[in-house]
Amino acid sequence: MVTIYDIARLSDVSKSTVSRVLANHPYVSDEKRLKVEQVIKELNYVPNSLAKQFRQKQTKCIGILIPNLDHPYFSQLVSSISLECHKKGYKTVVHQTFSNEKLEREVYTLLRNKELDGMILTSSLLSEEEIAECTQNHLIVACNEDFQGNYFDVFCLNEEDVIFEATTNLLNKGLTKIGFCSDNIDTPSQQARLRGFIQAHDKQKLNHNKEYIFNQISTIEDGITLGEQLFKNDLEIEGIIAGSDFVAAGLIKSAVKKDIKIPQDFSVIGFDNHPISLATTPQVSTICNRIKDMSQDLVDHMTNKINGKKQTPIKKIYTGEIIIRESN
Repeated sequence: MVTIYDIARLSDVSKSTVSRVLANHPYVSDEKRLKVEQVIKELNYVPNSLAKQFRQKQTKCIGILIPNLDHPYFSQLVSSISLECHKKGYKTVVHQTFSNEKLEREVYTLLRNKELDGMILTSSLLSEEEIAECTQNHLIVACNEDFQGNYFDVFCLNEEDVIFEATTNLLNKGLTKIGFCSDNIDTPSQQARLRGFIQAHDKQKLNHNKEYIFNQISTIEDGITLGEQLFKNDLEIEGIIAGSDFVAAGLIKSAVKKDIKIPQDFSVIGFDNHPISLATTPQVSTICNRIKDMSQDLVDHMTNKINGKKQTPIKKIYTGEIIIRESN
């Protein structure tokens, strides 16, 4: 097996010079660099990445913890985060917990064992204190969930305010029977959305109907099924905050099938500004989730920390934007 000692001997340079060439270090003369590169080429030498990682005390790998990759939002989020990590020279490993607390705790073991340089947490059923206890001060950054930020950095959308705004939009149109969809009502982000929904009603001194709060609704199929339930009799509900553009698309499909006109008879606002919101007739009014901005910022912050740069603990909150189209 060829080693850097062999390359140093054949190049007539020191081992440290070979190491600097392999690391693309700038402080190597052109003459020595060419000699080393020529020997590397002749010997077809491939650096031992595991040994390099051990020396650097880095794996160059970041974990992303999600509940389910099939969920449209999380697949979009993972894609964006992975791209930003790739730009920084890091690989990503996706761990699905399927909203199972035991599986989530097992993933944190990888972080404690230093099999990952850090973990990006996108959803959790644990409290901040429990997560901090599981990770034992290893690098973790929360993305998407609205944690307080007492134990780790947080990057999240102000979902409470934007849902308040979206619900107010429907109420101002004279709608009083409005529904709310959630994919998992127990998570911090969905609780924040629900607070915004309720507060919009409270501000206008209106009661929200608890029977119109629907949980475990996240896919097109869920939207179709919910629509079939809502529209099978005389229409009572007048509008809905769909929770995702996929759910909104399913609701619209059910409405069209029942000859219910949108938005004249029923209004829909989705979430995430996914391209599917442009593919329905009518097009879905939605909420921009700021995934791209959030991914860039958190990966910059996280990789700086991994590489030893002092970073002040932060909680960065992004403002959502309602995009009005044709469904409300």
